[in-house]
Amino acid sequence: MNTKPPSQKNDRRGHPISGIIPAILTGLFFLPGIVIFLWYGLTFIPVRQNSAILPKQVEISSGAQSCMLEIPAGTLSLRHPQHAAVGSTYKAEANVQLDQPLRFTNCSGGLPNWNINLEGQTTLVAAAVEPYASIRQPAFDRDSFAFRWTFTPEEPVPTYTSHFWLRVIVSEKEETIERWDILVRNFPMENTMLFGQPTVFWLIAGGFSLLLGSLLLILTLQQRRAHGTKKNRT
Repeated sequence: MNTKPPSQKNDRRGHPISGIIPAILTGLFFLPGIVIFLWYGLTFIPVRQNSAILPKQVEISSGAQSCMLEIPAGTLSLRHPQHAAVGSTYKAEANVQLDQPLRFTNCSGGLPNWNINLEGQTTLVAAAVEPYASIRQPAFDRDSFAFRWTFTPEEPVPTYTSHFWLRVIVSEKEETIERWDILVRNFPMENTMLFGQPTVFWLIAGGFSLLLGSLLLILTLQQRRAHGTKKNRT
């Protein structure tokens, strides 16, 4: 005699393969979206380049005054993305650490009333840079400097040719007396494209894919919840 309730027989038959299909579809929609956004996020991961600043002495003369400007040894550290995508805005930074502040020595006619500035300038081909002009910072009694800027690639060139100039500016009453490029470094960045399509296209596709995956996941969870409720009732 079979004493098993009929509802349990129906429950065994009530686990169709169709319950697996929504889970597979959800994964298929989620996976491309996650991959696309991970690929896009990787373009923001920065790399760091370190360069040595060599010490030097420069003779400066203006009118009846002359001095030796001592430029100490130091390190330039460039922090920037290795890859970039058209239309996205990235941050870059150049940090300068000197062994000691710049100073005047062996001055004739007394210590001059000259200003010393450290200048950083960046150029990027096929990209908009902010600030566009060079950045100057007073160098008197300082041995640490930071130059920050943002850039937005505008054209899909294979490589964004980029340069950073580090200069010393000596001026008097806003008139430049002398200027030197003490270090020039390039930091090329590769343009990132996926199957020849721009970033905006893939971000829209990835967002749409994640949206469909989320909807399928919600529907699957609701279906399982409804099935569990029906099972408890029986």
